[in-house]
Amino acid sequence: MRLYFQESPIATTLSEIRQVYELVEPTEALGLYAYATQSGMVAFDLEFGDEFWQSTQTRWLFGIDYGRTEPQVIRRMLEKQNTEIRIHDGNWLVEKTGFLPRRDYHPKTLFLSNPQSERFGVVTGSGNFSANGLGRSVEAGAAVSIDLTAGDPNFIEAGFNVANSLWNNATPAEEVIDSYEERRSVSFSRAVARTEPVPEVQGAIEIFWIEAGYITKNRGPNRPGTQIDLPRGMAQYFGINASNDIQPNTPMGEIRFLTPTGQPDPKNLRFGNNGMEKITLPSPEEHGFDIYDGKILVFQSTGDGFRINALEAAEFEAAFGDRLSVVRSMRGGRRYGHFE
Repeated sequence: MRLYFQESPIATTLSEIRQVYELVEPTEALGLYAYATQSGMVAFDLEFGDEFWQSTQTRWLFGIDYGRTEPQVIRRMLEKQNTEIRIHDGNWLVEKTGFLPRRDYHPKTLFLSNPQSERFGVVTGSGNFSANGLGRSVEAGAAVSIDLTAGDPNFIEAGFNVANSLWNNATPAEEVIDSYEERRSVSFSRAVARTEPVPEVQGAIEIFWIEAGYITKNRGPNRPGTQIDLPRGMAQYFGINASNDIQPNTPMGEIRFLTPTGQPDPKNLRFGNNGMEKITLPSPEEHGFDIYDGKILVFQSTGDGFRINALEAAEFEAAFGDRLSVVRSMRGGRRYGHFE
C-alpha cells in the first residue's frame, strides 16, 4: 500500500492508477465518484487511451448530487466500449429541485481486478473524476495492489462488496440522463438567449467567459487540445473589430494572454473556414493549466492583456454565478456571456 499526496508532476491520482493498472493488468474496473466532469474523462483518456476501454469491462457509479456531474460526460462515456454507468439514487434525485440528496454520495475510488490471475487493486482518495481531482489539485490518497493467492482477500474484498452493493441498488444512467440534462440546463439561473452572431458592443469587455466543450486534439492524440471556435463577433470582447466581409482563414488580430505562470503568451485570432472565430490558447503544460476540455474559460482585461482562467462549472458558479446577466448560446449549445 502507498500513501500519496497529489503534487504534480511527482505523483498524481492518475499516475497512481497507472501503477496499479500495470501491476494488476485488469480485465474489470469499478469506479465510484461523487461527480464527473468532461475534463476528467479527457484527462483519463489522455493517460490510458482506447486500450483501456477495449480490454477492460468498466462500471462507473457517479453521483448527481447538487447537479455537479456534467451530463455531457455521461453521454460520452456511454459511447465507450465495454462501459456501463449508473447513478447513485438517480431516480429519486432527478425529481428534486437542485438535485438535493437525501444522503450525500461522496466516494472517489477506483477498483481494478483480474479475476483469472486473482490480482486486485484500488486507488482511493480525495480527488473526484475531474482533471483537477485526477492530476492538478492538492489531493491525498492511497493505492493498494494485492495478489489474492498470497495475500488476505479480506483486505480489499470487504470494501469491494459494499461498492458492488451500491452499484446493484443504483439507477442505470440511460433511465435518467434525459431528465437530468434537461433540468440541469437551467442551472445558470438565467434565460439563455440563442443569439449569433454576437450583438455589437462598444470596446473591449472587462470580463467575459465561454464554455470550451470538447476540444479537437490539434497537437496529437496524447496531448490536450488548444484550439477553440468562438461565435462570430466575439472578437469585439477582445477589442478587435473586423469587417463584415472578412475572408475565411484571415488573421483578425493578436491577443496577449496572461496566464497563471505570469508569462505573457500572444496568440492570433483568425476567421476560420467554418465562419467562426478561431483562437489558439496557451499550451496548458507550459502555462499553469492541465487541460481546457470541459472547462469554462474566463477572460479578464487588465490593460496589459487578457488574464485567462479555466474553471470547472461548479467553480465558475461559485465565483461568478451571482454576477451573470445575459447567457447566450452558440448553435452547438456551448454557452458564453459577459458581466455587466
